[in-house]
Amino acid sequence: MAATAESLHTGLAIVRGGADFSAAAAARNELFRFRFGTAASARSSDDDAEGVFRLYIDSIGESAQDEIWTTSGAVGAGKVGDFAIAECEEYLAAHIELDPGSEADFQILTTEVYRDLLGLTRERGYPNLARVWNYFPGINDGRGDLELYRKFTVGRAKAFDEFDYCGDALPAGTAIGTDPGTPFTISALATRETCCMVENPRQISAYDYPREYGPRSPSFSRAVAVAPVSGCQLLISGTASIVGHESMHLGSPEAQTAETLRNLEELVRRARVETGRPAPSTGLLTDGYLRIYVRNPQDLPVIEQALRDGLVDAPNCVFLKGAICRRELLLEIEAAGAM
Repeated sequence: MAATAESLHTGLAIVRGGADFSAAAAARNELFRFRFGTAASARSSDDDAEGVFRLYIDSIGESAQDEIWTTSGAVGAGKVGDFAIAECEEYLAAHIELDPGSEADFQILTTEVYRDLLGLTRERGYPNLARVWNYFPGINDGRGDLELYRKFTVGRAKAFDEFDYCGDALPAGTAIGTDPGTPFTISALATRETCCMVENPRQISAYDYPREYGPRSPSFSRAVAVAPVSGCQLLISGTASIVGHESMHLGSPEAQTAETLRNLEELVRRARVETGRPAPSTGLLTDGYLRIYVRNPQDLPVIEQALRDGLVDAPNCVFLKGAICRRELLLEIEAAGAM
């Protein structure tokens, strides 16, 4: 089911559209939009416009339309230091693109940019970080604790420690590897109001992972419910075929897709319980929007069939080529939608 601004009934909503999408026609205000693609041909004349956040990751198959986040309130946009920002009464969105530099310095760079991000959100009066997206090349480069993802995880954790973010105060998150030569890109959404962080009973919380996954556990919640007066939106972290803390169904994109869907369904169920929302008769999320990151594009037909087999409705999906933080994982799915 395609997401529409009218159907989500919340202060925050997501739609898909091109550069000519008119938020005014939908009686909404555009807060910001994600634009996908690495090729020069993917760029549009308004790429440098305020509120356009470029993600240097390519779609698989059909070209990905812009992912447009709208709000019912007035919106302002501009620059604060190296961050592009867009804000309304309830939300602040921030986006930054950086040269990832050398592998040796990546941990330090991550700490510095997260320190700046957290300082920005607090200084502008949006102290609750709800959602962060991270993209950088070479995510699986290096072995053991020298892997770039583990360096990122340590760097991020150090910044969160400085700002007293821990455990169930952590935002939902995604970290995906992109092609060589792409920038280190961070996009974030912060709120004025306290969020409801949601964990998955089928999984150990990422922030409690054992030492075998690195010197610091990953700093994110499995999902976050943002609940303005007008409704509730669930923002689900990048989710994969993990039960407990172990990767499941190695080598099988079909089985990994099915396991990932079970994790998503459990997260939605748990979020509805924790926020007191009644469960609908069908569907994963009401007008859910899914980003599906696929390591090997040749796996796409199998993954698509597994999605058709596992979903009651037909959520609005975009398929993107990206490396997952664990080498053995073939796909990762993030989702957003009303509950």
